[in-house]
Amino acid sequence: MQKPFYEKPRFKLYQADCLELLNSLPENSVDMIFADPPYFLSSGSFTCQNGKMVSVKKGDWDLTNGTKKNFEFHNEWIKACRRVLKPNGTIWISGTYHSIYQCGFALEINKYHFLNDIAWFKPNASPNLSCRFFTASHETFLWARKEILRFIKIKYAFKFQHGFSYSI
Repeated sequence: MQKPFYEKPRFKLYQADCLELLNSLPENSVDMIFADPPYFLSSGSFTCQNGKMVSVKKGDWDLTNGTKKNFEFHNEWIKACRRVLKPNGTIWISGTYHSIYQCGFALEINKYHFLNDIAWFKPNASPNLSCRFFTASHETFLWARKEILRFIKIKYAFKFQHGFSYSI
């Protein structure tokens, strides 16, 4: 099994090929998964960063293989996550409109229970250089649970920038 990239007594962070890592973990052994999967945005195009044109290619891992193959990839890793999550385990997935809906559909196919979708506003979003559509100024987080469980207290606490906080 791969060694964690970072570890604390009740927390492990891995940087690895997701399918290899998930296949090495025992069933029902993980409390929570946070995934930031490829958005499949790399191409030969460019964007503006700090007033300069820069390539959009982040690496071969972010190159699109077409809608069907991209979805098959998302479905495969989300299915592997379900195997390792505990019955009351949760998954958080971040993404932009380029990939998040495929992830949401894969969650539905694999019978996850949606808890929330969260919009994270990005005040410093990449500019829309073509001026033909609105600037994508947020990312979406999907929060789902492996099983539909009733009467179980979920131990998450949230504190927001504007001063209010609550526990679920």
